[in-house]
Amino acid sequence: MMRTCVECYKETDECTCPEPGSEADHYGRVWRHCEQGLTLTKASMARFMMFCLSNNVQIGDVYAINANYKGSQVLASIRLKPEQIEAFEAETGGKLRRPPRLVLN
Repeated sequence: MMRTCVECYKETDECTCPEPGSEADHYGRVWRHCEQGLTLTKASMARFMMFCLSNNVQIGDVYAINANYKGSQVLASIRLKPEQIEAFEAETGGKLRRPPRLVLN
């Protein structure tokens, strides 16, 4: 599977951008989605918020699948530095993945 540059949408070996394939903003942060491991409980949400607030992680969207039930799955999108990904997964129990990308020709 070939990777494509986020800026010019060419394959990384054909890209002429300064940092081919980079998804990072000018602070070096990347968007990631968390769809596993977060639940609608005080403990899980406290760990998530404490990590984000204490590490300057930008929170995009947070959505509970069914807010009427405690323990419901929670989906979140966050922007963090790549070196923080392992710490996030270890501390919160959530698994991060790259967000889906839609390319329109």
